[in-house]
Amino acid sequence: MDRPTTLTRNASGFSLVEVVVAVAAAVILAAILTPMAFTWIDESRIARAHADAATVAAAMARFFQDTKKWPGQVEILDSPAIRFLTVGDATPDSLPTLVGTIGIGAATCVDGLGGVQPGVTSFASATPTTVNTLNVTDLLQVPPPAADYPNWKGPYLSSEVQSDPWGSVYLVNVIPLFCGETVTQAAPGGSLGFGWIMSAGPNRTLQTPFTAVRVAVDSDDAGVPLSKRVVQGS
Repeated sequence: MDRPTTLTRNASGFSLVEVVVAVAAAVILAAILTPMAFTWIDESRIARAHADAATVAAAMARFFQDTKKWPGQVEILDSPAIRFLTVGDATPDSLPTLVGTIGIGAATCVDGLGGVQPGVTSFASATPTTVNTLNVTDLLQVPPPAADYPNWKGPYLSSEVQSDPWGSVYLVNVIPLFCGETVTQAAPGGSLGFGWIMSAGPNRTLQTPFTAVRVAVDSDDAGVPLSKRVVQGS
């Protein structure tokens, strides 16, 4: 004889209280996980920006080993209008915002590489703009005039880096690499600073001066410094 089977069922489905609790839990989880997700994304992009800067720095070093000139050296010394290099084409939308007076100060080269006249070659103070910058990838990937850069053996970049992960160009202060200046212990970057290759990071605002020895504390800038030609002062 079969036992009677009793089926209990809530015909109305989930109660209102259960729905409210489930929605509240989902909102709380989203509030916790969303900022963490954005943090992870930004950290991965900052790591990529640092790696890009290091790659460009290595390419520029190989360029110098072959030609005995830094990319942009001829163009900057020939034209007082050019003061910085960029990785990617500088446009009003791609240039990062600058904090304060980040750029280069006025200085005269006390020595330098080919084309530099010691005590004569000088640079006025400047900040990067669309008219005083030159895209360094053109020199690293396309053969420049042989008379300007003999023994060029590029391309030195296997793929073109047009901008950082946030759509801004990388800024490069190349002048200190071929123009020597007097520096002191108190001001190791002098007026022209170091040859930084720098991304302004997620906020697209550059907070690290070129004269800084390292990336500014509490900034989201990413980049690498290059060496510079110096004469030690008192």
